[in-house]
Amino acid sequence: MRRYALLLAFFIFFLLPGNSRGEVIQHFDAAGNLVPETKKTAPSPAHNTQKYSVVQSLGLRPDVRYEFYPVFGRTYAEIVKSAEENGPFNKETRTRQTSAFSWAMGWTYQFSYTTEYDEDNNKLHCDIIIQDITFSYDITITLPVLTDNSFLNDIEKDLWKNYIARILELEHGRVKIVKDEPQENILRRMGEISYLMLDADEENTADKLIERYVREETARIGKETVKQIREKLDQYPKKSEGGTSSDSPSRDAKKRR
Repeated sequence: MRRYALLLAFFIFFLLPGNSRGEVIQHFDAAGNLVPETKKTAPSPAHNTQKYSVVQSLGLRPDVRYEFYPVFGRTYAEIVKSAEENGPFNKETRTRQTSAFSWAMGWTYQFSYTTEYDEDNNKLHCDIIIQDITFSYDITITLPVLTDNSFLNDIEKDLWKNYIARILELEHGRVKIVKDEPQENILRRMGEISYLMLDADEENTADKLIERYVREETARIGKETVKQIREKLDQYPKKSEGGTSSDSPSRDAKKRR
């Protein structure tokens, strides 16, 4: 019954006089700044060539773009060293990394509102509903790819596969921090944007004032969410010298050198 009552409330809401609707699109960079909407690049498709077979076999997320850089060597240890020396350059730490992670996020939503004049207080009460929230992400993971594994024996091929698997596990953990964990909190906070009171003489500009209020509030949520994500990412396993984390697979290679 509650479900039907809620649907009826929404239906009545849209029939009320003074109802208005609008769409908002907002995108944030990894620093929490609002950025202009740009054409989104679809995540890269799975690679069918043999040199990507190891990565493919480990499972790639369809919502993530993967980029690759080549590594070389005749032994497992040489290949890991190649990854440490030729991986993506981190401008903040001024070191090479065996993998890289970049991200941005955003959303699109519809908002509706009704207004009611309060004669006693000479105020305009504005009831707001934000709905149809759609999240968008631009996440890229950069990984090493072995161009030729014909020099490796079966044991070393397994070591290389495990090496890539542990890198992917770390980077996919970052994807969860960015994408999977914050959504419930964002939806809850947007649901709290439900009311605004204006002076009665602002009725003629109510449309603009309400939209500005909604945009500013959701932008604040975006900025604070990005800050929280960055804090969690900073607490995630750090990358040490050579661009690998303290529990990184490169330890195995160093033991075998």
